[in-house]
Amino acid sequence: MLERIARGGGATRWFICRAPADLDAVAARLSPGSCVSFYFDQRMRREVFTAEVELQLRRIVGDANEVVICQEGLDDPELDVELVYGFDELAEYTALLGDRSVIYFGPFPGRDDDGEAAITVVLPDSDGVVRAHPH
Repeated sequence: MLERIARGGGATRWFICRAPADLDAVAARLSPGSCVSFYFDQRMRREVFTAEVELQLRRIVGDANEVVICQEGLDDPELDVELVYGFDELAEYTALLGDRSVIYFGPFPGRDDDGEAAITVVLPDSDGVVRAHPH
């Protein structure tokens, strides 16, 4: 799940929900007015970091000049996220990953809302009014 924080200057937060009960814990942390996208497809893949995954990361950087790489925190649904630009930065980042590191990765996803692969909603502001997301 990707939260685009309203009036946050492009700030985002990423969360993982594995079970319906996880959604309650995440919902309590979302900021009023944020645009929140839920992705149910494989646009953000979960893989153990290997040489093959590194090649996939390089392909994404080659296509988009950037790749989103996330790792799970300890007992926290919020993911640790890096937006990696270019091949040099990718090499620096992947040098820190050990074999067997589990990562989520993919191109930066859009605000898709087809009702199946992705759903995007705008949360009400703190006064309860839903306003167009400013970003």
